[in-house]
Amino acid sequence: MTRYAIDKVLWTYGRDPAYRTHFDADPMPQLAAEELTEAERSALAGKDIRAIFSLGAHPFLLYSFAIQVNGGWSFQFMLDYVERLKGLKLGDIET
Repeated sequence: MTRYAIDKVLWTYGRDPAYRTHFDADPMPQLAAEELTEAERSALAGKDIRAIFSLGAHPFLLYSFAIQVNGGWSFQFMLDYVERLKGLKLGDIET
C-alpha cells in the first residue's frame, strides 16, 4: 500500500483548483504520476470514499476530499458520508 501517495492525491485535490479540474475531467493522467497500485488508482478515479478509506487514507484528508467531491459541506452530506463508512474500522493513521 502506498498511503503517502493516496494522501498526497487527496490533499492536492482538496487544495489545488487546477488539479481538481483536471482530475474531474480525466483522473488517470493525474494518478499516473503517483506511486499507486491499480486498486488505489481505481478507488481514487472512481471517488469511491469507502474503498479509499479501506486502503488506509488519512480520515481528515479523505473527509476534505469528499467535501470537495460533493461540492461543499452540508448536514445531509455529513450524514451520507458517515453512512458510507459505517462498519469500517480506523486503521493506523500515524504519519
